[in-house]
Amino acid sequence: MLAIYSHPGSASMMPPPKMESLVFMRSSFLLTVSTIVLLAAAPMAVAQTDGGAIRIGDRVDGSTGTLGRDYQLDLREGQGVEIVMRSSDIDSFLSIYGQDDQSEALATDDDGLGEGFHSRLRFYPQQSGVFTIRAESIDDSDGQFQLSVTAWQPERVRSTSIRKGGNASGRLNARSPQTDSGNRFQQYRLTLAQGERVDISARSDDLDTMLAIGHDSPAFTALAENDDYSGDGLNSRIIFIAPEAGAYAIRVSSFGNSAEGRFDLSIAEPKPMAPARPVTLGEQTSGELTDKTDTGFGGVTADRYSLVAAAGHPHEISLGSDDFDAYLAVYDANGIELATDDDSGGSLNASLIFTPEKDGEYIIEARAYGSSKGKYDLLVEAVEPPPAPFALPMDEEVEGELTDHDARTSASGRYDGYVFSATKGQRLQITLTSADFDATLEVGSAEGTFSALASDDDGMGNSTDSRLVFEVPEDGDYVVRASSYGGDGRGAYEIRLIDRGPAPQAGSLLVGSTVRGSLSEYDNTSEGGMMGSPYYDDYRFTAKKDEKLRFILVAPKFDAVVMVGSGEGEEFNVAKQDDDGLSDTHSRLNWTAPRDGDYVVRVTSFGSNSTGDYSLIVEPQS
Repeated sequence: MLAIYSHPGSASMMPPPKMESLVFMRSSFLLTVSTIVLLAAAPMAVAQTDGGAIRIGDRVDGSTGTLGRDYQLDLREGQGVEIVMRSSDIDSFLSIYGQDDQSEALATDDDGLGEGFHSRLRFYPQQSGVFTIRAESIDDSDGQFQLSVTAWQPERVRSTSIRKGGNASGRLNARSPQTDSGNRFQQYRLTLAQGERVDISARSDDLDTMLAIGHDSPAFTALAENDDYSGDGLNSRIIFIAPEAGAYAIRVSSFGNSAEGRFDLSIAEPKPMAPARPVTLGEQTSGELTDKTDTGFGGVTADRYSLVAAAGHPHEISLGSDDFDAYLAVYDANGIELATDDDSGGSLNASLIFTPEKDGEYIIEARAYGSSKGKYDLLVEAVEPPPAPFALPMDEEVEGELTDHDARTSASGRYDGYVFSATKGQRLQITLTSADFDATLEVGSAEGTFSALASDDDGMGNSTDSRLVFEVPEDGDYVVRASSYGGDGRGAYEIRLIDRGPAPQAGSLLVGSTVRGSLSEYDNTSEGGMMGSPYYDDYRFTAKKDEKLRFILVAPKFDAVVMVGSGEGEEFNVAKQDDDGLSDTHSRLNWTAPRDGDYVVRVTSFGSNSTGDYSLIVEPQS
């Protein structure tokens, strides 16, 4: 039997060992294992079990295990679905994730079906793609469940038109439309110009009102919400600034799903904001937030200050207080929020560097994070424009040092900038290592005001060093910022940029074969490993239902981890894995195929930066 179609650039094609040499190899392994057999760890899953593909109209039975079960659902833009999970064993919990990002759910549900602990999740995709449905228990317990997927479209909600200065009375009852969570509401339509401010309030003697304003095309997306406006009992109020011209949907509901009763809605001209006081650069301004302080653009208590600034000229804005958690916000003259900060000034103080994109007047709001009041100090200083970034050559380690004289990100934050040219689709890796501080990396376009396209803090895994893997979106120049986590770090560092070349494709292997390869920094990286983002190689193979296979991974230079599952690259779902099943650093995994089909075995390491040669054997269990 031959090991065929090995991993390009990583594994080499080779004939299998002769039977006698293969037997000798296994004997050596067994001799090693015999001394530690009592310490061998059982295979451990680090990700949800793969349930395979599911389609609209399907109904499947499954078991959550302790980590849940994932199903892949292919949807077109606007193809809404209703997902129902029923179980008599567990308190079910549903979530759905995007194709490329499983760090944050797009939607979740616990008991939305309204029948015991059963879940119902309704989802309306804004773009086409393959989505991951995760079926699990709320407390990580194991249990049987039934999952169904049916077509669903958001209910067309009748909206009553209302204008600024208008009032309306309404009632919530059993005939009112419902949200996906079962909350009754009434909806109103309001047309606004860009930057137009409105004061929206809902009052009731019968229920605890909830207000929301947003877009309704076709699924409602809230831009602002309020339950109990400060000092106004259980009534709700939103001071809203339209980010763009158009029609907005206002929803009035109750805090309790079953509450019914009458309410009054009013759309008023907000109280004129107090004139913004001009700031004097370099001079500290003292102020105090009290119960008599007006609200600002953000609709909360704030003192407002005017800053006239020229395009491209950075300013450092700092707000400190011993009485409250300071919060800064910067707006343009139309009330569009441009920058915010909470705690970058150290402790509970705020600090940010603001660089306007055009000449004009800008409004600084000094306020508290929350509803606290008290005294504060505000300081606005002109900052020297950052120096031109250094050139960052490819495949060379560059030494640098963070000092108090470097470009600023905040009151204490400093960074060094580097520039490089790249073409669309390039796979780049940037590493920042330092023995003096916790390294942080950001990369963004060199055009216009810097905005991070990707960032990393501790991507090297076992340390505070950074590794940022970046796929270039467009041809052009890009800037890398080397800084410290928290901004206070200073000291020497090394930064390196490499081109990782085209993304390695999964190789193929046959059961009964051996493949030899090597992990290197040019391989793919994944968040799915045991530590950080280890390098990995994938290999495809085919198995029959109930076929029992053994995977043996030997790596002299790193602590080997072998995983088996389905999907490749970032879509890989681990069904089972092993770290030290053969010896202290070598892996052996016994696995039974749950069904006929194609599977993937992944070779990776326990240490996130480990590289080196390895041998992988895939054979039937004896």
